[in-house]
Amino acid sequence: MWTYLGRYRGPIAIGIAMLVATNALSLSIPHFQGEMVDALKGDHPARSVPGLVWLTVALAAGFAVTRVASRILIFNAARAAEFDLRSDLFGHLLRLEPAFYRKHPTGDTMSRLTNDVQTVRAMWGAGVLNLVNTPLFYLFALVMMLQVDPLLTLWAVLPYPTIVVVGRIFGRRIYTNSREVQARLGGMSNQLQEDLGGIHVIKTYGLEDLRRKSFLASSLRLLDANMGLARVRGQLVPVLGALSSFGTVIVLWVGGHGVIRHDISLGQFTAFLGYLGMMVWPTVALGWMLSLLQRGKASWSRIEDLLRQEPGIADGDGPALADVRGDVEIRDLHVEIDGRPILDGVSLRLAPGTVTAIVGRTGSGKSTLVDALCRLIEVPPGTVFLDGRDIRSLPLAALRGAIGYAPQEAFLFSTAIADNVAMGYGGGSAIPAARARELEAIVGMAARDDLRAEPRVIDAARAAGLTRDLQAMPEGLATIVGERGITLSGGQRQRVALARALAAAPRLLVLDDSLSSVDAETERMILKNLRGVMTGRTAVLISHRVAAIKDADQIIVLDQGKIVARGTHEQLLVQGGTYSDLYRSQLDTEVKRVKEAV
Repeated sequence: MWTYLGRYRGPIAIGIAMLVATNALSLSIPHFQGEMVDALKGDHPARSVPGLVWLTVALAAGFAVTRVASRILIFNAARAAEFDLRSDLFGHLLRLEPAFYRKHPTGDTMSRLTNDVQTVRAMWGAGVLNLVNTPLFYLFALVMMLQVDPLLTLWAVLPYPTIVVVGRIFGRRIYTNSREVQARLGGMSNQLQEDLGGIHVIKTYGLEDLRRKSFLASSLRLLDANMGLARVRGQLVPVLGALSSFGTVIVLWVGGHGVIRHDISLGQFTAFLGYLGMMVWPTVALGWMLSLLQRGKASWSRIEDLLRQEPGIADGDGPALADVRGDVEIRDLHVEIDGRPILDGVSLRLAPGTVTAIVGRTGSGKSTLVDALCRLIEVPPGTVFLDGRDIRSLPLAALRGAIGYAPQEAFLFSTAIADNVAMGYGGGSAIPAARARELEAIVGMAARDDLRAEPRVIDAARAAGLTRDLQAMPEGLATIVGERGITLSGGQRQRVALARALAAAPRLLVLDDSLSSVDAETERMILKNLRGVMTGRTAVLISHRVAAIKDADQIIVLDQGKIVARGTHEQLLVQGGTYSDLYRSQLDTEVKRVKEAV
């Protein structure tokens, strides 16, 4: 954890030096105030009271400057370390495989990346400052107090061993309560994220009251945890303040008698009381510091839980392929997920430039097979090869960069359609205005100066069958799709995702039932466009519609994770079985639909 602060050791070291100067200057003031008292009494007539006043003012000014400087340096270092931690944590989350996110609630992960990181920053800033400043202050103050009266100093520090013990007891309670608060905050955040994401389901089924009560219960659990933490923190400061004040009472009693007996001068006693009074805030701050440190430790332990998660898919250490041909071979592939077998001894060959279709009942392993090909799940060594190379040896970025993948569940970012499509190849959206206007006429994209789609974006949109939809949108490709593409229909979202895959111009194109939400006429038009796009590329099509795959070079039929049939459309119809039954069922449905329409 401290390696993040170590990156800014220079500013922190200067900040600590400023803290030393701050304490030295502040603790010099009571000494000269005591001399002023003695000078006013005539005990030190040689001392000039105005001179002591101006000296005190100068010390106070120096104290103010060094105090502000120390906080600027240390707090800014903490904020910079917070930035590094959040960036590293997000980068680490990007390295984790999709299986991690199926097991860990999104809201809780978000809470760790936001609230927990902020709590750690508070520990690094104010916590570290007080962790350094409080011992320094105590050390300087004790030195000055010992010079005045050692016995009186002993009476003054009498309560402090008790303060240390009490601080440790409260520290453990704060740590436990803080973990509980952060855990419940993560749970509430996860429920909020789910409810907002599923607002259409809530509205459709009239679940508003049920979900409101559920969220209220989650909020009450968080409130209880926060109140428990607040009670512990609320008790800590008064207890420490009372123990510290007990020492002040003793000093007033013993020191007052010392002044009466002339054991120490009134000025010395005034200075001693000044030192003791200045120790009250660091003592109270000790409780605040303990709270920050324990809460920071609790949050860091939650962050560390994430950082300890190792990616289940290791990056390949071999060189990238110089020129991807799209020759795919799968040899006796077995895949288990959470101990459940999904693929059982799958072997097949995808020759370069051919189209392979995969069909099968729900749960037969179709999506798992393409996930293995894209290495979104880990595969055993020696089972999946691209151009003769084991995909486990290929760098992940190079492997996935060679594949264009359009899943059935299309995810869009809350930005323009053009930008969503350009993400397929990491492109931007700026081209010369003249060329942009020429291309805009093709797809009906609005002429906006801040968003100009690149030609490959427009070509991909046309191939994905988006032309008619874009012409109906006032801003065309510049249309903002909203969170997860909520402003578009299911079919439109799928076609934008398909355009994103096509824009990458991949050597291997994988379409996982990516046209399931479009009507049959649009599907035929898109498939016609894709024939030209897929020329010279290896393509894998998953579809529940036989009409979409009947022209494939080979069709693979999966059932319970095994290949039960393979061949062309005509060959499989002759063989009978699952594919033939699926074809005849869909054919009967289509005939019935046509008759009803007539």
